[in-house]
Amino acid sequence: MLSNAISGLIIGVSMLIPGVSGGTTALMCGIYYKLIAAIDCFFEKPKENFKFLLSVVAGGIIGILAFSKLILITYNTYKTPMLYLFMGAVLGSIPLLIKSSGVKKINLKTFLYPLLGIIVVLLLELIPKDLFVIDADGILKYFILFFIGIVLATALILPGISFTYMLLILGLYEQTLSAIENFNIIFLFSMASGIVLGIFLTAKIIRIILREYPKQTYLVIIGFVIASLRDVFPGIPTGNELIISIALLFGSFYTIYKISNK
Repeated sequence: MLSNAISGLIIGVSMLIPGVSGGTTALMCGIYYKLIAAIDCFFEKPKENFKFLLSVVAGGIIGILAFSKLILITYNTYKTPMLYLFMGAVLGSIPLLIKSSGVKKINLKTFLYPLLGIIVVLLLELIPKDLFVIDADGILKYFILFFIGIVLATALILPGISFTYMLLILGLYEQTLSAIENFNIIFLFSMASGIVLGIFLTAKIIRIILREYPKQTYLVIIGFVIASLRDVFPGIPTGNELIISIALLFGSFYTIYKISNK
């Protein structure tokens, strides 16, 4: 329970960093498949799955509430080293994904699937921000928010796709922040209901694909993860910041690599 809560805390904290995917962090923590399995098969072992999901969600909420100010201050003050720290952690999770895929021999197909994942993420990034702005009013607006919530759920489940970026694409970033700040319960409930349903649907689909095509799916996920680094990369630092950033990059890579091996 404690280890699951700590993983949830790390996922919650990581999602405070712009461009960072919660799914990617779940992979780094080694609970990604267990997470989607608990969601998909919730009613098969409801008590066990509820305890697991509750510990992860509780950890995530604690991470967001307890560390949001510290993380944002640290991020704004030491933006480049923080992003290099995260990039190292992401890169450190890739050997685990390769191992999970069961790839034993590298050939052309081995590169094609990650390339497909990279292309999918890059195509998503080509969508202009604020393309889908809600003009409807009344009950229709909340139905639209519900269906948008289903779409947003994919960003919470799929590694490499940032929830924040999806909000920007859908033109809901500022509206959502405003709804949270002003406690717009109807707005938040409509979106959250769609997100919950979308999480169950997405988890079921991903679990089926992982079961039927594990090698191909993990390789595509590697592409998602690699592509996510593009949004996080802050450029090449200079001076003392360069040394610190490189040290954090290799330090976090080694830490995640060793943890994932266990």
